[in-house]
Amino acid sequence: MLKAARHKAIVALLQNGGVVEVNALANRFQTSPITIRRDLIELHERGLVERTHGGAVSGEVIAEGWARYESISYAERERENFREKRAIAELAAQHVTDGDCILVNAGTTSRHFAEALRGHQNLHVVTNGLTVAMEFARSQNASVYLLPGTVDFKKMASICRPAPGTFDEITVRAAFLGVHGISPTGGIAMLSSEDAAMNRAFIDAAQTVTVIVDSSKFQSQAIFRIAKMDKVTRVITDSGIDKGIREQLEKLHIEVLVASPDEASP
Repeated sequence: MLKAARHKAIVALLQNGGVVEVNALANRFQTSPITIRRDLIELHERGLVERTHGGAVSGEVIAEGWARYESISYAERERENFREKRAIAELAAQHVTDGDCILVNAGTTSRHFAEALRGHQNLHVVTNGLTVAMEFARSQNASVYLLPGTVDFKKMASICRPAPGTFDEITVRAAFLGVHGISPTGGIAMLSSEDAAMNRAFIDAAQTVTVIVDSSKFQSQAIFRIAKMDKVTRVITDSGIDKGIREQLEKLHIEVLVASPDEASP
């Protein structure tokens, strides 16, 4: 079996069972334990597994981690949970008024949000999202400031690690953030340290923070925390959110709004 196929099979086993052992994998793939150990080292370096004595374990990070992020395009991610994202965006747009000054980060849900704001007038928007900026450009009713950085074509974003004071001159009423992972105990997180740092600066620049995520993000893990939930004002998600998670968020005095995909525009 080729190494790439073996790696894919190991990741699949971890997703299904959560733990693998070196000797068992060597027997399964008819190869040496040394080869398997090398496989696990490479997978660990790519952020796909956590190595243990004699094997490896899987965190939930595999489900929505680098493996998935690297394997599908921006366009494919945008099509996932399409109606949920559209419904979330339309509900979030109700919390923006004409003439508002907002910050919108990059992401597929954020792109839907920008589209939902087309009917608003005289908006002032700060963003690092390329598709977000283009969506606002189509409306011709917004002044858009696109933040500088290195272009991440997977995310369609400009990304940088802001130096202290970089955003001192930027202040907005509200930040609307899409994130890779969210949990009541772990907070909100991204898959890269640079992306997390940039979004942390976004939070500091805003008076309120609204997280816009489809409910699948509550099952996703991203290793670089942006902030704990005490920095979040509101979460807008879809009806797939677990009741227990919603109750935990509300106990933290976070407003939780649930959008219905059935009511989203086509």
